[in-house]
Amino acid sequence: MDMLRYGEIECNSSLRAIIRHANASHQLARDLRDIADKRSLPLLDAESVPLVDMWFVEKCMLPMLVGKISYPDRRSDDHGALGRLGFTAPLHLLSVGAGMARSAQRWYRLGRPSPIAQDSVARWDLTGER
Repeated sequence: MDMLRYGEIECNSSLRAIIRHANASHQLARDLRDIADKRSLPLLDAESVPLVDMWFVEKCMLPMLVGKISYPDRRSDDHGALGRLGFTAPLHLLSVGAGMARSAQRWYRLGRPSPIAQDSVARWDLTGER
């Protein structure tokens, strides 16, 4: 996730970047409220939601998915890459049982977990209760 800067003498973020971040945050908040209100996860459309195969969760200050990401419209990547592996924006919601995750930017469907996926998930207290 990009850090926005504003009100500085140099290096301010563009208004376009600020609006883009606000829109993404608004959509994330709406998705999370829908889950809480409906008490269920959404149905994900395989024609529009990327699949992360051989996935695991990596700790880079914030949790993110790392794996082979395939986008339905066949673009090569949406956020970042680490060699042949892609990575998502920071995760805000993960449901291994339902096979889906919500990053700061979008929904993802989970494909096959990598051999280290279970251990990588165990490193995070994803319950939010400490």
